[in-house]
Amino acid sequence: MRNFFVLSPFFICVLFGIFYPFISPYDIYISDLSSIKLAPSFSHFFGTDVFGRDLFTRIAYAFRTSLFVGFFASLCILAFAIFYAFLARFFLRNFLLGILDAFLAFPSLLFIMLFQSFFSNSVFVMIVVIALGHFALLAKLLDTQISNIMLSDFYKNAIVLGGTKFTLFVYEILPACFSLLSVFFVLNIAHAISAEAMLSFFGLGFDLNQSSLGILLNDASKALFIGAWWLVIFPVLSLLCLILPLLYFAYFLQDKFGVKL
Repeated sequence: MRNFFVLSPFFICVLFGIFYPFISPYDIYISDLSSIKLAPSFSHFFGTDVFGRDLFTRIAYAFRTSLFVGFFASLCILAFAIFYAFLARFFLRNFLLGILDAFLAFPSLLFIMLFQSFFSNSVFVMIVVIALGHFALLAKLLDTQISNIMLSDFYKNAIVLGGTKFTLFVYEILPACFSLLSVFFVLNIAHAISAEAMLSFFGLGFDLNQSSLGILLNDASKALFIGAWWLVIFPVLSLLCLILPLLYFAYFLQDKFGVKL
């Protein structure tokens, strides 16, 4: 019951992101100059922005954008880490692990901002860049766990019975790493959502005419000077409602599976 209560803000954000076209009659792209900077009311639950756009609708659409980026970026992180760990088992292990150490030594946010600045503001590019900036830690931990598994008796027995390294990697090692992969899948969704918000906040993410939590936070930084408190409070709370339950759930899975990071 406690877990459901803690995760309920995240589920509410997901529902808003999915069903906002049926909840709100407003369009995120249409400005209404007669409704500029309106405080929260029954007609505009979260108020309006400096262009008269309904903030509730923009935040609900931003949930959809952030969840899409977070989910698929986390999937890419898993894919990159698994593929890299597989390569390290068969080709130039010390060299590949040295590259991972170089990745880990470089701040991931700086890496993401550096590479994103060279590409267009497309969703696909952002997902790949975020995944490249976050896969190194998982790949390193995955390689360590694989090394421990390969020292176990069941793996040595499987080798004696004729199992190949490839088949054992797919059918024995990866299922044994399920706990680690599950924890990092949830954790990386939160990290990817934060990275997308950071990129959009600094103008390296989505276009300004779109709606994402980073762009709303960018608008909030300007709203501080015009007294529109709702343009600051609601985007910040929305981002926290997405990230904090995911972090809690990741740590819950970590304790449940006994994963040591």
